[in-house]
Parts: sequence; structure tokens; C-alpha cells
Amino acid sequence: MEKVYRNITSKDVTNFYKTIKKIQNMGSDNSIPYIISSLLIEMGTTIGDEKITKDGIDTLLNNLDDLLKDKKYVSGAYYNLANGYFNLFIIKSIKNPNYILFNNTELDKVKIYLRKALNSEIKDLSLLTDIFGNLGNCFDYLGRSIDALECYDKALNIDPNHGMAVGNKGIALFSYSKLMHNREIMFLIEAYHLLLEGIELGVYPEAENTFRIYIDKIKKQIPQKNLEKPLKHSEINIITENDFEKFLIEFCLKHRLYLNLCNFCQRCDLAMGDPIAIKMMIIKTKDNESHPRTDPYLRSSAYLNQIKQDYITARFLLITSRYKKLNLTFVDKNVKIIDTLDYSMHNIYIELMKTSFTIFYNILDKIAYFINDYVKLNIKPESVNFRRIWYTNYKNKIINKKIKNTENLSLNALFDLHRDFESGPYCNLRKTRNALTHRFIHIKVFQGQEDAENMLENTFFNLTLELAQLVRNAIMYLLHFVYIEEKKKEIKLNKKLPSLEALELPDELKNPDL
Repeated sequence: MEKVYRNITSKDVTNFYKTIKKIQNMGSDNSIPYIISSLLIEMGTTIGDEKITKDGIDTLLNNLDDLLKDKKYVSGAYYNLANGYFNLFIIKSIKNPNYILFNNTELDKVKIYLRKALNSEIKDLSLLTDIFGNLGNCFDYLGRSIDALECYDKALNIDPNHGMAVGNKGIALFSYSKLMHNREIMFLIEAYHLLLEGIELGVYPEAENTFRIYIDKIKKQIPQKNLEKPLKHSEINIITENDFEKFLIEFCLKHRLYLNLCNFCQRCDLAMGDPIAIKMMIIKTKDNESHPRTDPYLRSSAYLNQIKQDYITARFLLITSRYKKLNLTFVDKNVKIIDTLDYSMHNIYIELMKTSFTIFYNILDKIAYFINDYVKLNIKPESVNFRRIWYTNYKNKIINKKIKNTENLSLNALFDLHRDFESGPYCNLRKTRNALTHRFIHIKVFQGQEDAENMLENTFFNLTLELAQLVRNAIMYLLHFVYIEEKKKEIKLNKKLPSLEALELPDELKNPDL
């Protein structure tokens, strides 16, 4: 093993294969193909060779059934497969920077195998940390920086001194900072110190080079004197008029359910509330007049206003269903419910959750409506939904050229999220939504084998919470998509433009009757 690693470091392919051959002759147990496959993948990655990387993947796949029969190899086998496909993706994306955009790539298999690894029995915490870190890297390449940050945080909860996870979180924060309004500098400073800390903790030489590239990017944007010390933050101070409002705020902070870019900081009062809005938009003005139907900014903001309000309403219903101090049992009084002997539950708290789930899911279709209008896809409004917005031919999965021509990574993030709902890990959420909308969902007191239509109350709560977080991410990606497109317009014009500020509706006018 020492010899083969010297071969890899020196990129000596000839002697590498000679050493591999010697390892093959040492026996026929599962450890041999397991070791050889990882070495082939590592060598292929080191020298950027597709064939050697594929040989490593094929060695694993050809022996996968036997490896999965032995528990000690299951998580590692899936992890190595994911690494192989990830490295294959990197090799291809170097040749074609747009390879990731709206394509089926090796990252699809990376996500599958890493999730299978997570679902296996993992006793090695360092391996679990690596799995979460690599899943974060995968999401970051796909444009899903929020999902990436969540993975890095999970990795760092296991091992706070994991250099790769620390530095990669810095890169993700660098991307995430572009969503900020007047607080971009705060996140860039945070990213800067995470990148330095990652290097100090120890990372691969290639990773250190990448981290230093981002450090230099940040230095070009922020004076060195402002980077010398991390920013200090005041603590969050929750002041409310009643216990329910306090419960709501604490619930939102705990589960990061605010439409707020400070979800991944939460060190001061700025983390509370839902302040996101369309940051900027380049529009043509006529006689200095604007109308909601003709002004793109006002029209898009109107769509976003409703998306936000739907989200906040669904969130409120979910939180209300959890706040049992608020006694709503009077709603169920004198409602005749027949005991159907299947342990199904019927009460207002369950129905609040069901309604919350439905509203959260319906927001995805409104995001599709926004995209249809913004990109000018000209799809009939009644035909727009989150499943079909991406394609000119849904059956054959032919991507709409206008979608593809944006070359927008944040739109790609929404597209990848859609595919996870179609046939990925969120497929169960789609099935539950279809049953909830068109048939029935049975929430049970007792349920042996749970499925998309029959489950325990706590299972349905966790599904609704997961959906809420995914929809939160989708709204954030939508905003970043618009921001990137508008920055393109600004750069293309290459001149200073007059700016107009839209009015913000004050709280006292949101409920005029009160």
C-alpha cells in the first residue's frame, strides 16, 4: 500500500499497475477488489484519466453484490462508488465548464450512492463526516448552495475540526453571499476565516489551492484591515407580546424556516423575519410610469409577494399544529366521526398539518409560473407546473432551449430539485402530495409498515418539515436566479443606470381593518 501510494503521488502509471497486480495476487476475499477499486479511482483522479477512473468504478460494480453481503464494506463501497463518479464528473467538467447545466451527469449517481451510504450502518464517524462533506460538494456544483451548507453543518456537528468541511463551507458561503443585500460583506468575512481555518486544520494540496483562490477573490472585494478579525455579533434577543409568538420565532430559528439569508448565521436579531425580495431588475421605463401588468419588476414582485405569503401561511399552520398550549379541541366538538377500526386520527391539529403540506407543495407550481413569465417561455398559464416547466417535450425530457440558454447555475439548482422530486429522494413527498390532493392520507395512532399514504403523526410532521425546508431553498434559488440574470443585463449595458426604489408596504397597512 505504501508503494502504490508512492506510485500515485509520483503519477507513475506503469509501476502503479505492477503494484496493483501484486495486490490482486494476494488473495480472493472481498478486501482485494474493495482496495483495488479505491486505488484505481484515486490514480484516475490524480492524473485526470477517465479510463482508469472507470476501471475503478467497474471493479466496484462487478463485485458490489458480494461486498454488500458483508456489513463492514457496505457504507465504504457506496462511498467509494460516489467518489468514483464524482471524480469522473470533475474530469469531464474541466473539459466542458457547462457540463453540469441541465444535464444528466455523474453527479446524479453521486447523490444516489452517498444517500445509500447514509442509509447503511456507519460506525466510523470520520467516514460519516466525509459522506456529508462530499454530498455538500455535490450540491455546491449543482448550484444548490443552501443544501450544501446544510451538509457541511452536519459534517461539522460530527467533527468541528474537519478541514475539508470547514473550507468547503467557506466556499459555499462565498456563493451564498451573492444573495445578500447590504450584508454581503458579513458573509464574505465569515467565508474568508473559514477558508483560512480549513487550510490550517489540514486539507489536500489541490483543495488548499482552491481555497486560496477564493481567499484572493475575497481580498479583492474587501480591504485587508476589515478581514483581520471575524465579525462580532450581538445575541438574538426575542421580545414578544405572547407565548405563542415566542414559540413561533423559536421554531422558525430552530428549523431555519425564515425566508431569511441569515438562516446559516443566527447570531443577531437580523436572523428573524422574512426580508427577502428581488434585489434589482433592469427595466425599460416609459414616461417614468409603472403599472403592475407592464412593469416586469412590479409584476415579478407581486408573484414573489404571494409566494412568500403562501409560505408564511403554510409555516404558521404547521407551527400552530405543534403548539398544543393553544387548545383548539373545540373545533372538533359535535363532529361525528365513525370508528373505522383502522386507527386513523381525525382532529384539527392533523388537518392543520395536511393543509400546511398542501400549501407548501403548491408553491413549487407558483415558482414555475414565475419562471415561465420571467424567461418568457410562453407556456399557457393553465399548463404551467413544476414538473413540466423545464421541457418542450416532457415525455422525452427535452430541455427547453430558453431554459438551457440561461446557463444559470441557480436555475439549474431548481431543475435538480425538480428531478429529486421526480425520481430522487423526495419522490415520497410527491406521492404523499398526490394522495393528499386526489385521494386520502391516513394518519394513524398505530401503523406497522408506513408508506406514502399511511403513516404515524410524527412521520407526517417530519415530512412536512422537510418539505418546508426544501420549498424555502427553492424560493432562495429563484431569487438568486433572477439576481444573476439581472447582473448579466447590467454588465452587458456597461453604463451607469438611474435607480428607482420600490415602496415597501408598512406593517400597519397589511391589515387595514385592524
